[in-house]
Amino acid sequence: VQQKFEQRVPSGEIYDDFILFLSGEQQSLMEISYTKQHQKQKQKQQNKNQDSDAMGVFDKKNQLDVSFETSNYFKYTMTPKMDRTKICLNLPSPVPILSIAYDLHGNQRTINVYPTLQFLYSHHIYGSYISQEVQSFFRAFDVNAPSKLYSRFVEAAEQGRTDDIMKDDAISSSGNMTVDQLGIKVMENKIRQNPQYTIAAVQQGVYIIGMKDQFNVHDIQSNPLQDSIHYIADEMGLILFDKTTKRSVDSFGPYSIEQYILMEVLSKQEVAQNVMTYYCNHKEKLQRGLETYDESQGKGFVCWRFIMNETVKTPALEAGDDDDALSD
Repeated sequence: VQQKFEQRVPSGEIYDDFILFLSGEQQSLMEISYTKQHQKQKQKQQNKNQDSDAMGVFDKKNQLDVSFETSNYFKYTMTPKMDRTKICLNLPSPVPILSIAYDLHGNQRTINVYPTLQFLYSHHIYGSYISQEVQSFFRAFDVNAPSKLYSRFVEAAEQGRTDDIMKDDAISSSGNMTVDQLGIKVMENKIRQNPQYTIAAVQQGVYIIGMKDQFNVHDIQSNPLQDSIHYIADEMGLILFDKTTKRSVDSFGPYSIEQYILMEVLSKQEVAQNVMTYYCNHKEKLQRGLETYDESQGKGFVCWRFIMNETVKTPALEAGDDDDALSD
Protein backbone atom coordinates (compact mmCIF):
# COMPACT_ATOMS: atom_id res chain seq x y z
CA VAL A 1 0.00 0.00 0.00
CA GLN A 2 1.61 3.25 -1.15
CA GLN A 3 -0.97 5.53 0.46
CA LYS A 4 -2.25 5.63 4.05
CA PHE A 5 -5.81 5.91 2.81
CA GLU A 6 -7.89 5.15 -0.23
CA GLN A 7 -11.08 6.55 -1.68
CA ARG A 8 -13.94 4.17 -2.28
CA VAL A 9 -17.05 4.82 -4.34
CA PRO A 10 -20.20 3.23 -2.79
CA SER A 11 -20.87 -0.13 -4.41
CA GLY A 12 -24.41 -0.78 -3.19
CA GLU A 13 -23.24 -3.75 -1.11
CA ILE A 14 -24.09 -4.39 2.54
CA TYR A 15 -20.63 -3.13 3.54
CA ASP A 16 -21.32 0.45 2.43
CA ASP A 17 -23.05 1.52 5.66
CA PHE A 18 -20.31 -0.05 7.76
CA ILE A 19 -17.49 1.68 5.87
CA LEU A 20 -19.45 4.93 5.78
CA PHE A 21 -19.75 4.90 9.56
CA LEU A 22 -16.03 4.21 10.05
CA SER A 23 -14.85 6.80 7.55
CA GLY A 24 -17.29 9.56 8.50
CA GLU A 25 -17.54 10.68 4.88
CA GLN A 26 -20.43 11.84 2.74
CA GLN A 27 -22.66 9.42 0.84
CA SER A 28 -20.94 10.07 -2.49
CA LEU A 29 -17.36 9.24 -1.53
CA MET A 30 -15.76 7.44 1.39
CA GLU A 31 -12.18 7.77 2.57
CA ILE A 32 -10.79 4.85 4.56
CA SER A 33 -7.98 5.76 6.95
CA TYR A 34 -5.33 3.20 7.76
CA THR A 35 -3.68 4.99 10.67
CA LYS A 36 -5.01 6.56 13.85
CA GLN A 37 -2.75 9.55 13.25
CA HIS A 38 -4.36 10.22 9.89
CA GLN A 39 -7.82 9.94 11.44
CA LYS A 40 -6.87 12.51 14.09
CA GLN A 41 -5.45 14.88 11.47
CA LYS A 42 -8.60 14.49 9.40
CA GLN A 43 -10.83 15.27 12.42
CA LYS A 44 -8.75 18.35 13.25
CA GLN A 45 -9.10 19.58 9.68
CA GLN A 46 -12.87 19.04 9.80
CA ASN A 47 -13.08 21.01 13.04
CA LYS A 48 -10.95 23.78 11.54
CA ASN A 49 -13.22 23.98 8.52
CA GLN A 50 -16.27 24.17 10.76
CA ASP A 51 -14.68 26.97 12.81
CA SER A 52 -13.93 29.12 9.76
CA ASP A 53 -15.71 32.43 9.45
CA ALA A 54 -16.93 31.65 5.96
CA MET A 55 -20.48 30.39 5.94
CA GLY A 56 -23.20 30.10 3.38
CA VAL A 57 -25.75 32.86 3.19
CA PHE A 58 -29.26 31.71 4.02
CA ASP A 59 -32.12 32.40 1.68
CA LYS A 60 -33.59 35.82 2.38
CA LYS A 61 -36.81 34.31 3.74
CA ASN A 62 -34.72 32.41 6.33
CA GLN A 63 -32.60 35.35 7.45
CA LEU A 64 -33.17 36.75 10.92
CA ASP A 65 -32.31 40.33 11.85
CA VAL A 66 -32.37 41.17 15.55
CA SER A 67 -31.14 44.52 16.88
CA PHE A 68 -31.51 46.88 19.81
CA GLU A 69 -29.77 50.01 21.03
CA THR A 70 -27.81 50.51 24.22
CA SER A 71 -26.37 53.71 25.61
CA ASN A 72 -23.18 52.12 26.95
CA TYR A 73 -22.45 48.58 25.81
CA PHE A 74 -19.26 48.15 27.85
CA LYS A 75 -21.02 49.26 31.02
CA TYR A 76 -23.60 46.52 30.57
CA THR A 77 -20.92 43.85 30.04
CA MET A 78 -19.42 44.66 33.45
CA THR A 79 -22.59 43.33 35.09
CA PRO A 80 -23.55 39.94 33.56
CA LYS A 81 -27.19 40.15 34.61
CA MET A 82 -27.43 43.49 32.79
CA ASP A 83 -25.61 42.32 29.66
CA ARG A 84 -28.56 42.53 27.28
CA THR A 85 -26.57 41.25 24.31
CA LYS A 86 -25.61 38.03 26.08
CA ILE A 87 -29.14 37.61 27.47
CA CYS A 88 -30.51 37.98 23.96
CA LEU A 89 -28.02 35.52 22.42
CA ASN A 90 -28.76 32.96 25.17
CA LEU A 91 -32.50 33.11 24.48
CA PRO A 92 -33.73 29.67 23.34
CA SER A 93 -36.16 29.23 20.48
CA PRO A 94 -39.51 27.60 21.36
CA VAL A 95 -39.36 25.47 18.18
CA PRO A 96 -37.30 22.24 18.44
CA ILE A 97 -34.41 22.07 16.00
CA LEU A 98 -33.96 18.36 16.76
CA SER A 99 -36.62 15.86 17.87
CA ILE A 100 -35.84 12.23 18.62
CA ALA A 101 -38.17 9.43 19.66
CA TYR A 102 -36.94 6.30 21.42
CA ASP A 103 -38.33 3.33 23.33
CA LEU A 104 -37.41 2.71 26.94
CA HIS A 105 -38.81 -0.37 28.66
CA GLY A 106 -41.74 -0.40 26.24
CA ASN A 107 -42.55 3.29 26.73
CA GLN A 108 -42.03 5.79 23.93
CA ARG A 109 -40.18 8.94 24.92
CA THR A 110 -39.25 12.09 23.05
CA ILE A 111 -36.14 14.27 23.20
CA ASN A 112 -36.56 17.86 22.03
CA VAL A 113 -33.54 20.12 21.50
CA TYR A 114 -34.02 23.89 21.29
CA PRO A 115 -31.34 26.21 19.86
CA THR A 116 -30.21 29.51 21.31
CA LEU A 117 -30.30 32.63 19.17
CA GLN A 118 -26.51 32.55 18.94
CA PHE A 119 -26.62 28.99 17.60
CA LEU A 120 -28.86 30.20 14.77
CA TYR A 121 -26.05 32.50 13.62
CA SER A 122 -23.72 29.54 13.09
CA HIS A 123 -23.02 27.27 10.14
CA HIS A 124 -24.17 24.28 12.19
CA ILE A 125 -27.82 24.59 11.13
CA TYR A 126 -29.88 24.40 7.98
CA GLY A 127 -31.38 27.73 7.03
CA SER A 128 -34.82 26.20 6.58
CA TYR A 129 -35.14 26.02 10.36
CA ILE A 130 -35.50 29.81 10.62
CA SER A 131 -39.18 29.85 9.74
CA GLN A 132 -41.64 32.71 10.16
CA GLU A 133 -42.59 31.29 13.56
CA VAL A 134 -38.99 31.39 14.76
CA GLN A 135 -38.43 34.87 13.34
CA SER A 136 -41.55 36.33 14.93
CA PHE A 137 -40.56 34.92 18.33
CA PHE A 138 -37.12 36.54 18.39
CA ARG A 139 -38.32 39.81 16.90
CA ALA A 140 -40.63 40.17 19.90
CA PHE A 141 -37.58 40.37 22.18
CA ASP A 142 -37.80 43.31 24.57
CA VAL A 143 -34.49 44.28 26.16
CA ASN A 144 -36.36 45.70 29.13
CA ALA A 145 -38.43 42.56 29.74
CA PRO A 146 -36.51 39.47 28.50
CA SER A 147 -38.28 37.24 31.03
CA LYS A 148 -41.45 37.30 28.89
CA LEU A 149 -39.82 35.35 26.06
CA TYR A 150 -38.08 33.00 28.46
CA SER A 151 -41.49 32.25 29.97
CA ARG A 152 -42.87 31.55 26.50
CA PHE A 153 -40.03 29.11 25.89
CA VAL A 154 -40.76 27.24 29.15
CA GLU A 155 -44.43 26.94 28.16
CA ALA A 156 -43.51 25.67 24.68
CA ALA A 157 -41.05 23.14 26.14
CA GLU A 158 -43.70 21.79 28.50
CA GLN A 159 -46.13 21.48 25.63
CA GLY A 160 -43.50 19.66 23.59
CA ARG A 161 -43.03 17.10 26.39
CA THR A 162 -46.71 16.20 26.39
CA ASP A 163 -46.91 15.91 22.60
CA ASP A 164 -45.33 12.52 21.85
CA ILE A 165 -47.14 11.80 18.60
CA MET A 166 -44.80 10.25 16.06
CA LYS A 167 -44.59 12.01 12.71
CA ASP A 168 -45.14 9.93 9.61
CA ASP A 169 -41.88 11.15 8.09
CA ALA A 170 -39.72 10.03 11.02
CA ILE A 171 -36.33 8.70 9.96
CA SER A 172 -35.56 5.30 11.41
CA SER A 173 -31.93 4.31 11.73
CA SER A 174 -31.01 0.98 10.15
CA GLY A 175 -27.94 -1.21 10.10
CA ASN A 176 -27.16 -0.50 13.76
CA MET A 177 -28.42 -3.15 16.15
CA THR A 178 -28.13 -0.98 19.29
CA VAL A 179 -29.96 1.94 17.72
CA ASP A 180 -32.71 -0.42 16.58
CA GLN A 181 -32.96 -1.99 20.05
CA LEU A 182 -33.65 1.44 21.55
CA GLY A 183 -36.09 2.25 18.75
CA ILE A 184 -34.32 5.54 18.00
CA LYS A 185 -36.08 7.57 15.32
CA VAL A 186 -35.18 11.10 14.25
CA MET A 187 -38.43 12.99 13.75
CA GLU A 188 -36.88 16.36 12.92
CA ASN A 189 -33.27 17.45 12.49
CA LYS A 190 -32.10 20.83 11.19
CA ILE A 191 -28.58 20.50 12.63
CA ARG A 192 -25.67 19.59 10.38
CA GLN A 193 -23.54 16.58 11.23
CA ASN A 194 -20.70 16.94 13.75
CA PRO A 195 -21.46 20.39 15.19
CA GLN A 196 -19.35 21.90 17.94
CA TYR A 197 -21.66 22.79 20.77
CA THR A 198 -22.50 22.91 24.44
CA ILE A 199 -25.86 21.58 25.56
CA ALA A 200 -27.80 22.53 28.68
CA ALA A 201 -30.11 19.88 30.16
CA VAL A 202 -33.31 21.44 31.52
CA GLN A 203 -35.29 18.29 32.28
CA GLN A 204 -35.79 14.85 30.84
CA GLY A 205 -36.51 15.27 27.13
CA VAL A 206 -35.76 19.03 27.11
CA TYR A 207 -32.33 20.34 26.11
CA ILE A 208 -30.97 23.68 24.88
CA ILE A 209 -28.10 23.63 22.39
CA GLY A 210 -25.69 26.55 22.11
CA MET A 211 -22.34 27.35 20.58
CA LYS A 212 -19.08 25.93 21.89
CA ASP A 213 -18.46 27.46 25.36
CA GLN A 214 -21.74 29.38 25.26
CA PHE A 215 -22.89 27.42 28.29
CA ASN A 216 -20.27 27.17 31.04
CA VAL A 217 -19.96 27.14 34.80
CA HIS A 218 -19.04 30.84 34.94
CA ASP A 219 -21.85 32.34 32.85
CA ILE A 220 -24.63 30.12 34.11
CA GLN A 221 -25.13 32.38 37.14
CA SER A 222 -26.35 35.19 34.87
CA ASN A 223 -28.55 32.98 32.68
CA PRO A 224 -32.29 33.60 33.27
CA LEU A 225 -32.76 29.80 33.20
CA GLN A 226 -30.01 29.08 35.73
CA ASP A 227 -32.42 27.43 38.18
CA SER A 228 -33.74 25.13 35.44
CA ILE A 229 -30.38 23.98 34.05
CA HIS A 230 -29.23 20.78 35.76
CA TYR A 231 -26.06 19.97 33.83
CA ILE A 232 -24.03 21.13 30.84
CA ALA A 233 -22.08 18.94 28.40
CA ASP A 234 -20.15 19.49 25.17
CA GLU A 235 -20.01 17.49 21.95
CA MET A 236 -17.26 15.21 23.31
CA GLY A 237 -19.30 14.28 26.37
CA LEU A 238 -17.30 16.37 28.85
CA ILE A 239 -19.50 17.49 31.75
CA LEU A 240 -18.88 21.20 32.31
CA PHE A 241 -21.44 21.73 35.07
CA ASP A 242 -23.62 19.40 37.11
CA LYS A 243 -25.95 19.80 40.07
CA THR A 244 -27.65 16.41 39.82
CA THR A 245 -27.00 13.87 42.57
CA LYS A 246 -27.91 10.45 41.14
CA ARG A 247 -25.45 8.30 39.24
CA SER A 248 -27.87 6.14 37.29
CA VAL A 249 -28.38 5.28 33.63
CA ASP A 250 -32.15 5.54 34.14
CA SER A 251 -32.17 8.84 36.06
CA PHE A 252 -32.00 12.28 34.46
CA GLY A 253 -28.40 13.47 34.57
CA PRO A 254 -25.00 13.18 32.86
CA TYR A 255 -25.20 9.36 32.95
CA SER A 256 -28.70 9.16 31.49
CA ILE A 257 -29.10 7.21 28.28
CA GLU A 258 -30.69 10.31 26.69
CA GLN A 259 -27.37 12.18 26.83
CA TYR A 260 -25.71 9.48 24.74
CA ILE A 261 -28.58 9.13 22.30
CA LEU A 262 -28.07 12.84 21.59
CA MET A 263 -24.33 12.35 21.12
CA GLU A 264 -24.99 9.44 18.75
CA VAL A 265 -27.40 11.43 16.58
CA LEU A 266 -25.40 14.68 16.54
CA SER A 267 -21.85 13.43 16.11
CA LYS A 268 -21.69 9.62 16.39
CA GLN A 269 -19.20 9.65 19.26
CA GLU A 270 -17.58 6.31 20.08
CA VAL A 271 -18.40 6.65 23.78
CA ALA A 272 -22.09 7.01 22.87
CA GLN A 273 -22.00 3.69 21.01
CA ASN A 274 -20.29 2.02 23.97
CA VAL A 275 -22.84 3.32 26.48
CA MET A 276 -25.85 2.32 24.35
CA THR A 277 -24.43 -1.15 23.68
CA TYR A 278 -23.79 -1.78 27.38
CA TYR A 279 -27.17 -0.29 28.30
CA CYS A 280 -28.94 -2.76 26.01
CA ASN A 281 -26.81 -5.83 26.76
CA HIS A 282 -24.99 -5.33 30.09
CA LYS A 283 -27.05 -2.76 31.96
CA GLU A 284 -26.46 -4.24 35.42
CA LYS A 285 -22.71 -4.25 34.86
CA LEU A 286 -22.82 -0.63 33.71
CA GLN A 287 -24.84 0.45 36.75
CA ARG A 288 -22.55 -1.49 39.09
CA GLY A 289 -19.55 0.45 37.79
CA LEU A 290 -21.35 3.75 38.33
CA GLU A 291 -22.26 2.94 41.91
CA THR A 292 -18.62 2.50 42.93
CA TYR A 293 -17.14 5.22 40.69
CA ASP A 294 -16.14 8.24 42.82
CA GLU A 295 -15.98 10.75 39.92
CA SER A 296 -12.45 11.82 40.89
CA GLN A 297 -11.48 11.50 37.21
CA GLY A 298 -14.48 13.55 36.07
CA LYS A 299 -18.16 13.09 35.42
CA GLY A 300 -20.01 11.38 32.60
CA PHE A 301 -19.20 8.31 30.55
CA VAL A 302 -16.42 10.22 28.84
CA CYS A 303 -14.46 8.66 31.75
CA TRP A 304 -15.40 5.27 30.30
CA ARG A 305 -12.14 3.46 31.12
CA PHE A 306 -12.25 4.41 34.81
CA ILE A 307 -15.91 3.43 35.15
CA MET A 308 -15.27 0.08 33.45
CA ASN A 309 -12.38 -0.53 35.85
CA GLU A 310 -14.89 -0.29 38.68
CA THR A 311 -17.03 -3.02 37.13
CA VAL A 312 -14.01 -5.34 37.29
CA LYS A 313 -13.13 -4.40 40.88
CA THR A 314 -16.59 -4.98 42.35
CA PRO A 315 -16.91 -8.75 41.55
CA ALA A 316 -13.33 -9.25 42.74
CA LEU A 317 -14.08 -7.57 46.07
CA GLU A 318 -17.28 -9.59 46.47
CA ALA A 319 -15.40 -12.81 45.74
CA GLY A 320 -12.80 -11.82 48.34
CA ASP A 321 -15.48 -11.26 50.97
CA ASP A 322 -17.01 -14.68 50.21
CA ASP A 323 -13.61 -16.33 50.63
CA ASP A 324 -13.12 -14.62 54.00
CA ALA A 325 -16.57 -15.77 55.13
CA LEU A 326 -15.79 -19.38 54.16
CA SER A 327 -12.45 -19.33 55.97
CA ASP A 328 -14.14 -18.06 59.13
